[in-house]
Amino acid sequence: YNLQRASSSVPLRFSGSAEARGSFNGFWTAGAKLDIWGSANSAQDQHIHATLDVEHYSLPQMAYYGQGNSSLLASQSLFGLVQTTAGGHIAVPLPGGFSVTGGLAGLWNSTSGVTGGPEPSIDRTFNAAQTPALDAPTTYVVWGGGIDWIYPVSPRMNGLSSTLTTAYKWFHDTSGSPYSFSRLDAIFINRYHPATKMDLGTISVSARLVDTATSGNNQMPFYLQPTLGGTDINNVDALRSYRDYRFRAPSLLVFQAEYTHTIWGPIAALGFYDTGRVAENRSDIGFSQFHHSLGAGFIVQVGGAPVFKFYYAWGGGEGSHTTYTMNTNNFTFSAPAGVF
Repeated sequence: YNLQRASSSVPLRFSGSAEARGSFNGFWTAGAKLDIWGSANSAQDQHIHATLDVEHYSLPQMAYYGQGNSSLLASQSLFGLVQTTAGGHIAVPLPGGFSVTGGLAGLWNSTSGVTGGPEPSIDRTFNAAQTPALDAPTTYVVWGGGIDWIYPVSPRMNGLSSTLTTAYKWFHDTSGSPYSFSRLDAIFINRYHPATKMDLGTISVSARLVDTATSGNNQMPFYLQPTLGGTDINNVDALRSYRDYRFRAPSLLVFQAEYTHTIWGPIAALGFYDTGRVAENRSDIGFSQFHHSLGAGFIVQVGGAPVFKFYYAWGGGEGSHTTYTMNTNNFTFSAPAGVF
């Protein structure tokens, strides 16, 4: 459900949405958000943007292979995750395509084992020493901010365009300690579409870094760690020849290159190459022991944004992976679109 309104007394626009979804095998999620936009005259057509949102999801069977870049496929197990997030953030535009962001939220997590699943329960394969917060529900106050950059400021279909998104957040545990940590997320995307009479397609390259820091005897819970392989919990795909959530650790580094070319109407061909790794320690982030994936498929685009993606990926030594994903999500980027 979506509803938009504009204020008649102050230069503000409001956009609200509420959404719920479920699957036949017991996954479900629900949430709502309110976007508040400035609408006063602006030379660069940029405005302050604030968001308030709440999300809850229940995921009864998630795959876990252990931690680290060398985890074993044979160690696959299952766990259940229930998570609720509520909070807000604000983005303030600056000259030159920059913006400053900040946010505050509450985060509640609990996990469980899985009985009767196709794979063994996580507590039958791993113990708490191997898997931080295996038996510990956690509650967090999360705050932080970042700097984003976009070029050019006004979107365009042809030529070169770039985006940089950064965020540094502190996760302070209020229950379930010792699991406080801080986390840096940075994503850079470069896109090039030649401005020629003949459509030559679009080439994009991206780099993503996640760097997690802890102090004392604190650890990052395994269910909050980023993953590589297939698609992650947020529908971000990387190392697509591997199974979903295949590699998990507090930090990661991944590079991707994609080529898309419109075949007919909204349908475009897709080719890609992924390479990356995860790291249990910050000092292990580097350019060695990378995993690799190649693949091809097609996407369906609406308004230049992909709404359906199908691909076949291979490479990496663990066979191939055929995947389709849909993007119908109205929530914020933390919503678990990937599990559906």
